[in-house]
Amino acid sequence: MDSARRLSENQLQSASLLNLGVRRVLNDSQCVEAIISCIKQVFETEQYADKAIEAGLANQAFWNQATKAYYVQHCYELIRYHRQLNTALDVDTSDENWPWLHFEAYQLLNGVELPNWSEFAGLDVETLKANLDEASPAEQQSYPDWLWQRAEHELGDDWVNIAQALNVPAKPYLRVNTLKTDAETLQASLKKSQSITKVLEKDNCLEVEEYGYLFKSDAFSKGWFEMQDAGSQQIAPLLDVKPGQRVVDACAGAGGKSLHLADLMQNKGYILSMDIHQHKLDALKKRAKRAGVHMLETRLIKNSKTIKRLKEKFDRVLLDVPCSGTGVLRRNPDAKWHLQPENIDTLISLQAEILQRYSQMCKVGGKLVYATCSIFPSENQQQVQAFLENNPNFELLEELNLQPGINSSYDGFYAAVLTKKEA
Repeated sequence: MDSARRLSENQLQSASLLNLGVRRVLNDSQCVEAIISCIKQVFETEQYADKAIEAGLANQAFWNQATKAYYVQHCYELIRYHRQLNTALDVDTSDENWPWLHFEAYQLLNGVELPNWSEFAGLDVETLKANLDEASPAEQQSYPDWLWQRAEHELGDDWVNIAQALNVPAKPYLRVNTLKTDAETLQASLKKSQSITKVLEKDNCLEVEEYGYLFKSDAFSKGWFEMQDAGSQQIAPLLDVKPGQRVVDACAGAGGKSLHLADLMQNKGYILSMDIHQHKLDALKKRAKRAGVHMLETRLIKNSKTIKRLKEKFDRVLLDVPCSGTGVLRRNPDAKWHLQPENIDTLISLQAEILQRYSQMCKVGGKLVYATCSIFPSENQQQVQAFLENNPNFELLEELNLQPGINSSYDGFYAAVLTKKEA
């Protein structure tokens, strides 16, 4: 089971059980202590949230689903609202009791009555609210100052709505693998595993309403679906692939979009999935086998020669480039605290380099899609515009710009469709 799927499973447990009315497991001191331990790891040892949460769940295999859901939800919420809670409490992490104070403040601000435990400090909710009333917008919405200021500069008045939307926990979505089934058949099969879904207007996309035993279902073992945000599912169709074509996914990662492309191509043709990390490509091989995809090859990018050898070899090129991940902060709230201004500047340079070098793999008359999960124009429209100015043999055909809270209820994604002309 790969890390991304484990994290998705945890998030699903939380979302679906909350929908069932599971709100708290406060009398379980062991669960609360595990939450405290998790957020300490994230902020004091800079461990990624998904890893810390997975470790906590692995140590408590006997927990029922309600307790697991409570644990996952509260870990993410306390990470998401870390700065807001610091502000409400007027403390910082130099106070050794800060995790307990954060937990208590979060409950009080959400109208939850706490048990009479010695670990709780008897905070006054009115004082907490008063401190927040006097706080800056970045403090109230729980973002670092530098990130708030950059987003205001790049996004203007839209940022306030986007910031609020990025604090709303993401819904879970599935992409139907039409190589093996259809939406209605998948729905019926999942229902037998107590997983309830609804079909969205988007082609072959299901929203999960109740988790049940999704990843223990026959449908999962048979490769009938992949977990993928509904916004992410809109990227691969932009390539306008056809069966029999040659396609390269040059920043494939664990290959969610590669598998989507194989589905759209009816498993006919050739897909080359490339990445600089072998472990991600290994995960993709396993996913492809489960999905029944047999026209996909993986290749590690060792150096610049790997790309040069593939000049003008592909009808379609997907560049889902490394980015700030600001469009998926709902799913990865700890990224707000790990990300630094210099990281984005470095990424912008890398994106420009990838777009310039990797675009040479596109045939004349072919199409290239540049994509990110960032909300920043500096990583999106501005990158594409700079590339087009330096490469007049490419033409912009269309753009997709999903902004949570503005024009989308999904994660934030950007994509530009380019076509290559004769030089």
